[in-house]
Amino acid sequence: MENSTFYKQLIFISAPTAVAVYFIHQIPALQEHLSLGWISLGFFIGLSVFMFLVGKRAAASENKNNFTNAFLIFLMLKLFLCASLMIGYLKIFEPETKLFILPFFSLYIIYTIFEVFFLIKLGKTQNKAKEVMTS
Repeated sequence: MENSTFYKQLIFISAPTAVAVYFIHQIPALQEHLSLGWISLGFFIGLSVFMFLVGKRAAASENKNNFTNAFLIFLMLKLFLCASLMIGYLKIFEPETKLFILPFFSLYIIYTIFEVFFLIKLGKTQNKAKEVMTS
């Protein structure tokens, strides 16, 4: 997968998601959590870029296990960072309702699907390139 393709797809996902974050937080029960929505969006975009760059490097590695290891590390890192973000938000802002978690998990699902999609595609394109080079 080319860098330009990844960034185009990231923009294609992130632009409507940003609009959705804005409109979802117009709901009265969620208005006070708009900052969490923007922080979460930035977090997931940044994490996706990081995962792409590291995943691309791991997929190009001679060791076939590097890509799988990177994928598993991403999974654990993402879970840890998301839990830390939510715990930090709870401790700092002490929200009255638990509804703030719904937009966060919506973003989590959107970007997890996107990340799995591009990592699978990245792994397949890198394997095809290796097969062509060894043939």
